Amino acid sequence: MNLRRSVLNTLKRLPEPRDEAAIRAALATRDLVLGRRPAARVLKADPSPMVRRPTGLANVPSLPENLEWQLPQGITGSGHKVRSLYETGEGGGQVYDIALLEQLNEEYKDRRLVPSPPSYSDTALAESAKRRVRWVHDMVGLTGQRTLEIGCGNGFEVWALAHNLDCDAHGVDVTHYRPWDQLAGEKVHFECADLALQSPYPANSFDRVISFTVWEHVTHPYAMLKATYDLLKPGGMAWIRANLHAGPQASHRYRDIYFPWPHLLFTDAVVREWDVACGRRPIGHAWVNRLSWLHYEFYADQLGFEIAHRAFTETPIDEDFYTRFEDVLGRYPRADLRRDYFLLVLRKPVKS
Repeated sequence: MNLRRSVLNTLKRLPEPRDEAAIRAALATRDLVLGRRPAARVLKADPSPMVRRPTGLANVPSLPENLEWQLPQGITGSGHKVRSLYETGEGGGQVYDIALLEQLNEEYKDRRLVPSPPSYSDTALAESAKRRVRWVHDMVGLTGQRTLEIGCGNGFEVWALAHNLDCDAHGVDVTHYRPWDQLAGEKVHFECADLALQSPYPANSFDRVISFTVWEHVTHPYAMLKATYDLLKPGGMAWIRANLHAGPQASHRYRDIYFPWPHLLFTDAVVREWDVACGRRPIGHAWVNRLSWLHYEFYADQLGFEIAHRAFTETPIDEDFYTRFEDVLGRYPRADLRRDYFLLVLRKPVKS
């Protein structure tokens, strides 16, 4: 009874509105006990039409209810533009069409964004898997670990984990690739599944989760990150590298489109039309979700991950190109325009 009275007395001392203040106090106490950074505060909508003044501005006089408010008279043409400094496409400004795409490609053919794109041959993919697995191992340690690769593609990394680092190696992808049937073995396992929808694995079953440039193609990235958290054992780590939407290479068309940010300048329809004009299958830009780095950082914090490491692969901004197309590129933060990839190492806490 004394405890209840003490709690009620404490609540009476909280500032209005007391329900929000009590929730904030409880969250702050939780973060202090768990050693977590405070989560971003989400404000609920005020159902009252009255404006609640910020603290410190209470002395601003209210307007009288009977104030005669003047309205403009005889105005016509609302919504009809006279001109715009930032209008693109037909009707004014730069037209982002096939002609401009071809012009830019010609300008950049001797200074391509990616001068030597990686090969997709079986031998090249196996060599790439070797480099990738060694890279991850040197950061988080993979030897003997039960490891899952999300978005494993052809499966060469999974095979390398099992045969070189003695891992119980698993790979999952939304597409079943032909090499799976040739690579599968006692310690090499593959599943065709979408973890964001349903996992074929039990919770708390992996020591390590790895993923190479796949997350940008995930349509439900938060759900996939939550699935990763659930699948990791306490103390387990996830190594994730992914492309960012506003980066120069996010189009994934750098083999035949040589200049930066084509996906920000040209619609998918224009690129598909250009593909056909060049005698290719109309594939357009690669589909990439529009998350920025801040989304990933926020999601990781919301799920309870500890961020053990983060880094970025950046491409310097071509300032002449940026100035030339600032009407479009200026809509994005410059930091986002530089960042091609992020590298994130997450740890699932060991709860006491």
